[in-house]
Amino acid sequence: MASLRNSFLEKLGKITKEKETLLCVGLDPALPAQRSKNVMSSDDRLEFMRRIILYVAPYTSAIKMNRQYVIGLTIDEIRQLNILVHQNNMLSIIDHKLGDIGSSNSSAVFWFKEEGFDAFTYNPFSGNVLEATKAAHSKELGIIVLTLMSNPEAHFQKTAIFNEKPLFHHITSLCNEAESDAVVIGATDNIVSKDVSEIRNILKHEAYALVPGIGAQGGNAKKILYHFGEKTLVNVGRSIIYSDFPEARAKEFQDKLNNQLKEVKAVKESLTTSSV
Repeated sequence: MASLRNSFLEKLGKITKEKETLLCVGLDPALPAQRSKNVMSSDDRLEFMRRIILYVAPYTSAIKMNRQYVIGLTIDEIRQLNILVHQNNMLSIIDHKLGDIGSSNSSAVFWFKEEGFDAFTYNPFSGNVLEATKAAHSKELGIIVLTLMSNPEAHFQKTAIFNEKPLFHHITSLCNEAESDAVVIGATDNIVSKDVSEIRNILKHEAYALVPGIGAQGGNAKKILYHFGEKTLVNVGRSIIYSDFPEARAKEFQDKLNNQLKEVKAVKESLTTSSV
């Protein structure tokens, strides 16, 4: 698999180091007609998304667009958004949650590349993580596999047993075998530090953790930061993009995550010192 590895993680590591931020902003533009709160003030998704990209760029390493919120945009419109993301030294992730048979996955990967994305999220329900990872890397895209999701209904990923092990262990093992680029680990209370530690121990390669559940869902990233350190990318959406001052909120989250990273490093150093 090593020859098929792409530069997504190298690019991400370089950007997070240069910009000193582990923040990923979730770009989920909801029309006023869609729901009663957390919506845009108009129906102009493109203008809203352009403004958010520019507002958060100084404090952000990646933009994650949720496919469910950009349905209806043309490929040229999405390309233009991704050009803007890249011009502002960020990477772009399509939160597509792809999960199909091989030929269908390959078709989607082709179009992700055409749209200008750097990586995509993957639903491992079909089991073909190795095949999907090869397809991603053949197009120089990163693949981010849903492993422990942040919504409480996804508790079955912990409680379901496959081959006498929790299902999330099996998913992580598939990611390890495939050398997938990242795993999704939620920051909400249904996921505890022990779960994160078990994932990190199964992964033998330098995979990242993409962390949802911060902000509106009330999660805490420290348990993931403790085990993944700088190889953590924390996604925040609604709390930033629907704020009156999205640039200020992005800066707040950048600072908070950097402070939490320092705290967990200090804890680990003290434990190492005390054990010597």
